[in-house]
Amino acid sequence: MDLFSAHLDKGILRLRWNRGVEITHAAAVAAARALAEFHGPTHLPLLVHMHGISGITPEARVGMASYRGFTRVALVGADAVDEVMSGFSHRSPTVTRYFTSETEALAWLRDSSTADRTAPAH
Repeated sequence: MDLFSAHLDKGILRLRWNRGVEITHAAAVAAARALAEFHGPTHLPLLVHMHGISGITPEARVGMASYRGFTRVALVGADAVDEVMSGFSHRSPTVTRYFTSETEALAWLRDSSTADRTAPAH
């Protein structure tokens, strides 16, 4: 079973975790490596779909929170459970926000002049 899909679309990296996946440290590293193939040394914004993941291990949370390969990260989920699982992002050195709307997430990623970069959006 594939854990995720990744691609580059119009200057935005996209990562979609498959439903039912528990994100482990190894899975997070594999995703980061897959994304790096698209952007190389250039830092780009990242859109992450996390609808329906089953969990994130503590090791994966630490690794994802410390990774610095993106200009900003939009996490898109469907409900309060996804939002709770996105909590690792509060410790990230990369500006990261949680959204329930892909359209709003993409607008935020494209707008590098956004003044409020830390408030959650719904």
